[in-house]
Amino acid sequence: MGAPLTPLLYLCLLLVPCLLLLEEAHAPSRHGGISLRSQHMALLHWKATLASLPPQMTSWQENISPCNWTGIMCTAVRHGRRRPWVVTDISLPDAGIHGTLGELNFSALPFLAYINLHNNSLYGVLPASISSLSQLSYLDLSFNHLKGQIPSEIGDLQNLRQLGLSFNRLTGLIPASLGNLTMLTDLVIHQNMISGPIPEEIGRLVNLQIIQLSNNTLGGLIPKTLGNLTQLNDLLLFGNQLSGHIPKELGRLVHLQILDLSSNDFSGPIPISITNLTNMNQLFLLENEVTGLIPPELGNLNMLNRLHLKRNQITGPMPPELANLTMLNELSLYANRITGPIPTELGILLNLQVLALSSNQISGSIPKSLGNITKLVTLQLFDNQITGSIPKTFGKLQSIQHIQISGNKLSGSLPREFGDLISLVQLDMSNNSLSGPLPANICSGGRLQYLNVLSNMFNGPFQGV
Repeated sequence: MGAPLTPLLYLCLLLVPCLLLLEEAHAPSRHGGISLRSQHMALLHWKATLASLPPQMTSWQENISPCNWTGIMCTAVRHGRRRPWVVTDISLPDAGIHGTLGELNFSALPFLAYINLHNNSLYGVLPASISSLSQLSYLDLSFNHLKGQIPSEIGDLQNLRQLGLSFNRLTGLIPASLGNLTMLTDLVIHQNMISGPIPEEIGRLVNLQIIQLSNNTLGGLIPKTLGNLTQLNDLLLFGNQLSGHIPKELGRLVHLQILDLSSNDFSGPIPISITNLTNMNQLFLLENEVTGLIPPELGNLNMLNRLHLKRNQITGPMPPELANLTMLNELSLYANRITGPIPTELGILLNLQVLALSSNQISGSIPKSLGNITKLVTLQLFDNQITGSIPKTFGKLQSIQHIQISGNKLSGSLPREFGDLISLVQLDMSNNSLSGPLPANICSGGRLQYLNVLSNMFNGPFQGV
């Protein structure tokens, strides 16, 4: 046995655990905002900078824990031997917040994982300091008034899964650093003033399921690297100034359901490779400079319910293979240079509600089989070179509201079955060679609001609308 402990040494040994506890108690102030108190103060400071106090923020008070505030969620996290409560969520959509994000000290909120400030009145720039939120997985700042560039530092948010910046006033380029966000599933920057090219680095985001960069001023080509995004469900690039050919690499996006490239400057043919995307249900290539034929292989897309190719420079006939698209609700080929007849086979598209073939060079007669499409609401065949008579089978179109067949070479009389079209709202037959009397009961359905029969050879009495 050694010598007995002196009273002073014994006292020191007793004090060691107390000192360790005291050190742990003070540790939060030295660990980057782990203290709930420092997070409390950061949020109160931001609140004080707002132009007016939203009703949702009335609970944000000095004497109330932020974990009990409206729009704030806290979680206990492990920190050494402690499990302190920290702020992890800010969710105040539609709250009427009027202020800037630059006044929010993000470095004091290191455990934030979720920010939803959708549809407020945030203005100013998206601060680069947001990059300090290393745990952030969800960021929705859409429907605000943010301006300036997307900071390149946003590429530091390695855990980010969903990014929503739509309906702001953002300008400048998409930073290439977004390619570092390899956890990202949703990239949505719709309706801003973003310019420049789509960065090739986006092709590294192999977990992406949604890309929406529509209604901006993006230019240049679609990067071939987007073909790497094989988990993609929605690719929405409409309303930009993108050009060049539609890359064949998009044919590798085997899970794609929506492809919308409309209202750009794309040229060249429809790539055959996209006809391999058999999960696709919406294909929009309208309002471009697309040329060439409609690939018969489009008939392989048997899940397709909306096909819009209008306002391009597509030539050649309509392939009868389009009749394989039995799920189709809308077929719009308006304003192209399509020739040849309307395929009789289209009559088996029993789910079709809109058939828009106007302003082409279509010839031949109207197939009687179109009368089988009893769900049809809108039929547009105007400004073509269609001949022959109007089929009596049109009398079966009990859902039809709009029939526009003007500007053709139709002849013969209007079938009396037109008087049975009880849903008809608009009927334009002008500028044809139709003759004979109009059916006496054509207005008996009571819904007809517009009837144009000018520049024909109709005769006989008629009770007008």
